[in-house]
Amino acid sequence: MPVAAHFDRDYRFVMFRCSGNVAINEARRAFDQTLTDPAMEFDQRALWDLRNAVIAEKPRAIPDLLDMLHHRHPDRVAGARVAILVNEEHGAGVSTLVEKAGSKSLTLRVFFSYADAARWLAGHDI
Repeated sequence: MPVAAHFDRDYRFVMFRCSGNVAINEARRAFDQTLTDPAMEFDQRALWDLRNAVIAEKPRAIPDLLDMLHHRHPDRVAGARVAILVNEEHGAGVSTLVEKAGSKSLTLRVFFSYADAARWLAGHDI
C-alpha cells in the first residue's frame, strides 16, 4: 500500500507513511478518509513520512492538496500543524515546494528527523 495511515498514541498525531511510487490522488484519498473517519482521532496534527516514497507529481500538486483540505474540511484543518518527513537529499526541494504552497489555515514544516517532527507536532519550538 503506497499510503498507510495510523494514529501515534504516544505523540497524538496521525502519521501517513508513504512507500514506493505514490500519486498525489492516493495521498489526497488517505488524508480525506482520515478526516472523515469518526474512529480516527485527528487532533489537528499530522506527519507525512515521505522518506521511502517516490512522488512524481508537478509542484502544483501540494497547493491542490491544501485546497482540497480547505474546501472539504475547513473546521478540521483550521490551525492544524502538518510535518513532512524527508531524507536530507530531498529536503531543499520539498522545503521550496512547501514554502510556495503556503497555507492560511494550517502550518507546514519539513523535517529530516522523526523525533524533531514529533516534538514540533507536540507544540515545542524546533
